[in-house]
Amino acid sequence: MRTEDAELPRMMMGSREAAAPAAPAASPGRPPGERAVGAMWAFGKSLAAVLPIYLAGYYGFSISLVLFGLMLYVGWKHSRLEKEMKLKSAMYLLENEKEFTTETVFRAKKDLPPWVNFPEVEKVEWLNKLLQQAWPFVGQYLEKLLVETIAPAIRASSIHLQTLSFTKVNLGEKAVKLVGIKAHTEHDKRQVMLDLYLSYAGDVEINVEIKKYFCKAGVKGVQLHGKLRVILEPLIGDVPLVGAVTMFFIRRPKLDINWTGLTNLLDIPGLK
Repeated sequence: MRTEDAELPRMMMGSREAAAPAAPAASPGRPPGERAVGAMWAFGKSLAAVLPIYLAGYYGFSISLVLFGLMLYVGWKHSRLEKEMKLKSAMYLLENEKEFTTETVFRAKKDLPPWVNFPEVEKVEWLNKLLQQAWPFVGQYLEKLLVETIAPAIRASSIHLQTLSFTKVNLGEKAVKLVGIKAHTEHDKRQVMLDLYLSYAGDVEINVEIKKYFCKAGVKGVQLHGKLRVILEPLIGDVPLVGAVTMFFIRRPKLDINWTGLTNLLDIPGLK
């Protein structure tokens, strides 16, 4: 009996060990090179955060000057994020104009497109389709104009700009949209006056580089809303039937530009 009593606990312990699940194998670690790069990157970010504070103390800068610089950085970062959010919301609005108009039809009239508020303003979807179809070729023409005409003129204007070049010119996939057009033909029989309600929120990207000074700048994303007046005057009896074209914005348009490179400084609060 004593032998059986002694064997019983051993059998129970053996059954528990057999029922216990096997420990999972240790997951293989990252390669040494990748871990080294990650450690160096983390160290570099920490150093970049601490270095301005160290330099400020080393050169005896006032703490108020450091706080002022920090406030400028926070304001610049906030301005950048706000511009990006405005551009994304404007692009979404242009893509879903019908849904937005339906949802806001009972709201204030200022939220509705001009062709809803004013019956004399015509909605020209056919022209928007034409612009969208021709937009890639407009981009090709603009790239040729900047690279072959404007860039040489800028380089010739100053000795400091002789290495200027446009490294990238891309108008993106979003074309300028005409929200509405109003024609004025009752004032003068020898002219045609058009009011174009423009709305544009696109992923245009134009980069400029000055190799001599290792300077890069550019634009990545533009938002434009305004009313453009176009005057065709005088009307003549020969081709192209119009003597001159005059264009101007009746009021200051709403323009937001997302800058890149050196022009990021323009997003600092207080600078325009």
